[in-house]
Amino acid sequence: MTGRIFRAVALTAALAVLLAAALTAAALFNVYEDSVAAELRTEAEYIRHALAQQADELAFFEDFEPRGRVTLIAPDGSVLYESSADSSGMDNHLGRPEVEQAFRNGWGGSERRSDTLSEVTIYCAVRTGAGNVLRLSSTRSSMLGVFLRALPPLIGILLAVALLSMLVARMAALRIVAPVNGLNLDAPLENEVYDELSPLLTRMDRQRREIERQMRQLDDARRELAAITRNMREGLVVLDREGGVLSMNESAARIFGADAEAGDDLLSLSRDPGLRESVAKAQSGEAADAILERDGCAYQLLASPVKRDGSVAGVVLLILDVTEKIAAERSRREFTANVSHELKTPLTSISGYAELIRDGLAKPADVPGFAGRICDEAKRLLALIEDILALSRLDERQGIGERERVDLREAAREVAERLEPLAEEKGIELTFAGEAAGIEAYPRLLGEMLYNLIDNAIKYTGEGGRVDVRVEKGPEGAAFAVSDTGVGIPKEHQGRVFERFYRVDKSHSRATGGTGLGLSIVKHGAMIHGARIALESEPGKGTRIELTF
Repeated sequence: MTGRIFRAVALTAALAVLLAAALTAAALFNVYEDSVAAELRTEAEYIRHALAQQADELAFFEDFEPRGRVTLIAPDGSVLYESSADSSGMDNHLGRPEVEQAFRNGWGGSERRSDTLSEVTIYCAVRTGAGNVLRLSSTRSSMLGVFLRALPPLIGILLAVALLSMLVARMAALRIVAPVNGLNLDAPLENEVYDELSPLLTRMDRQRREIERQMRQLDDARRELAAITRNMREGLVVLDREGGVLSMNESAARIFGADAEAGDDLLSLSRDPGLRESVAKAQSGEAADAILERDGCAYQLLASPVKRDGSVAGVVLLILDVTEKIAAERSRREFTANVSHELKTPLTSISGYAELIRDGLAKPADVPGFAGRICDEAKRLLALIEDILALSRLDERQGIGERERVDLREAAREVAERLEPLAEEKGIELTFAGEAAGIEAYPRLLGEMLYNLIDNAIKYTGEGGRVDVRVEKGPEGAAFAVSDTGVGIPKEHQGRVFERFYRVDKSHSRATGGTGLGLSIVKHGAMIHGARIALESEPGKGTRIELTF
């Protein structure tokens, strides 16, 4: 600011000094030249009058001591007298402008500059009474010469002007800048400064309000985005082009076991090859995905490049929990394989016995036995299909009826009475005890759950064993429990017995005629009812399963 003001003041002052000096010198020089010409003419007039008193003009110059150069020229151009040199050796002057004008008009004048242009000679010529021409001349400094002689003091003046300009510029800058430096930018219109700054302050105030509005919008958008990403179930990680973590939501931090505010690189989160390859591919400009397994869970990684001006500026990593999806897909494949196997087994038996009878290979005495086995396998096949359809209905929550108030004790007693003949047939003691316990349930589904639990207990209990069914009310709700003294379940199998078609002992299960779906139906029914299942079992001592509603 000070430099600009100094340059402006100094340049203005210097130009003013130079222009004023040039104009003044030009004006004064013109006056000076006119004055010298007038003096020469006056002096020439005096000398001409003096010559008119002499019979011989050359005699006048014998004792004459002129102040300047005086020349007397004859009509033929020869020099009769020269005050500053010997006239005999001088050339003819007839062609000189002032001489030619004097011979023709009586008066003449001219100016001639030196080779260096620093001097100018002024000539004044007059025709005398004898017909000669009297010429007077005076040599003076030219405009350039005057300027060159005035140059040293002019330089001193310019230096003084520069120093004064510096002082004036500094003072002016301080006076100009002081109010500007003291501006209250938070309230531009409340400042009292130069009127010239009012339009600027008005625009600043308008711009300030616009910036504040945009900042509020950005803050709102940032808070909204932060709230969305913070509450996302999916993990979200933003990486720079080198793989450094720019931001990470809480879900991603929980998945990677890292700090959500950390600014580490990708390797500090995980060294999983799939993750690194996906990010590297996204950094090259292509979207990629991979499956990451951590802590028993499966996550799908979706890496997308963020491009700016045609180049990759970063990577957005979306992490989806697909544990249930993968488990469901695995379960679906296993279920499909198990269904195929379970359906194929009875169909193979039915087909085999039927072919033996059709081809006449079976003895007449064996036909009733083969027909009975076909009938048993058909029943088993129907039971399997019914259980599969039941599970399908449970998955879709269709065909389960309406939820209503049910007495759990009465439902359990009815099922136990239906299965009592089966228990007697196997020589098993079936007991029932309990108290009234009302619950909200789907009666048909509840009946299937209780039937499968009691039926399983009877099937896996040997002759002379015992099955106890009990209903009671506790602090946690109504509970149904069935205990048996059967084969029991090894500990390593207890976590999987509720899976579809899972069998602890496949050979024994075939003998019992079970489909392998009973406990799966119980598990799904419990989920629909919001009930809790508890399993206690020990091989050789029996099993206890409790449903708490």
